[in-house]
Amino acid sequence: MARAEFTKQTKRATLKRAEGRCEAQGALYGLPLGQRCNASLAYGVEFDHVVLEANSHDNSLENCGAVCPKCHRYKTDHHDTPTAAKTLRQQDKNVGIRKRKGRPFPGSRDSNFKVKMTATGRKVERRWG
Repeated sequence: MARAEFTKQTKRATLKRAEGRCEAQGALYGLPLGQRCNASLAYGVEFDHVVLEANSHDNSLENCGAVCPKCHRYKTDHHDTPTAAKTLRQQDKNVGIRKRKGRPFPGSRDSNFKVKMTATGRKVERRWG
């Protein structure tokens, strides 16, 4: 499913609500509990899904935050990316998709080597032979 971004109306309303200041608050953005960033958005603004979009699919005004690039980068690196990766792993596990454990058996289709049908059984690199 393609990711849907915030509409222009939602972005305008979020900027009006923020009053030109970063809305990042708390440990989710790398700040002490209860503290707000309040950096000026004059140097750049990014619109953040407060609840991860991959999990909620919510593009409403309540889920949109106007944050400075520094706070957005922190939340993306320390919270959003690991959470999204875990969600995908859990979804794959639920439908039976598994990651390969260990190396493929030499000579098998997934291996880089193929076994020649000779008396010696000499192994040859699959890419060249």
